Amino acid sequence: MVIPPEVIGEITEIVFGPPDEPQPLPCDLIFVFGGSHPGLWETAAQAYQRGLGKILLVTGGHKPGVKYHRTWKDGATPEAHVLRRELIRLQVPENCIVCEDRSTNTLENVLFALQVYDFSTVHRILAVCKNYGVGRQCRTLRQHIRKDIQVIPYPFDTEAGSEGSLITTEAGNVGPLITRQTWMNSERGRAFVLTQLRKIIQYGKLGHLVPLEKISPALEAFAG
Repeated sequence: MVIPPEVIGEITEIVFGPPDEPQPLPCDLIFVFGGSHPGLWETAAQAYQRGLGKILLVTGGHKPGVKYHRTWKDGATPEAHVLRRELIRLQVPENCIVCEDRSTNTLENVLFALQVYDFSTVHRILAVCKNYGVGRQCRTLRQHIRKDIQVIPYPFDTEAGSEGSLITTEAGNVGPLITRQTWMNSERGRAFVLTQLRKIIQYGKLGHLVPLEKISPALEAFAG
């Protein structure tokens, strides 16, 4: 798959967020998107321990038919319950964790979170997610939470592919990481990021997330 060089930077910014995203500041809430990757609870615990938020809202139910991360050993346990358990293990106080445990996708993560937490006094949210989820997931938060709330991404890098579909090198190591600097260097990385791009465009049209304000004619022709 050949991607025109002139649109690589634009795609990167849409999927991974602007390169000049604000530095993490103390927030009223740490919002943890659902998933089975250990990076979710490890990154959320790090954010708490850095003093970036005192309340953590963890999301995610059980998703039948979805491939979980290779380390997942919790069967049909809702993702939010595992997130809460692992955060407590990492020294986050249980009374600081709010749990939403019914959602099965990003949109539901946000919509169902609105049913279990009062956002009326929230002014700044720290969003813990995978790096390639920044564009789609932060736009979803901004679409459905009050427009005056600031959403600050707090991402971590992961391997390209689904939770259970990883790339193995000849040496047996899992890799490569998919990052804003390297995604364009492998066929798997390119295919994966373009899938995220198309989701952002599609879900924006459906009203699930804040739509792209404008894309270049070159990108519109390519993503077509």
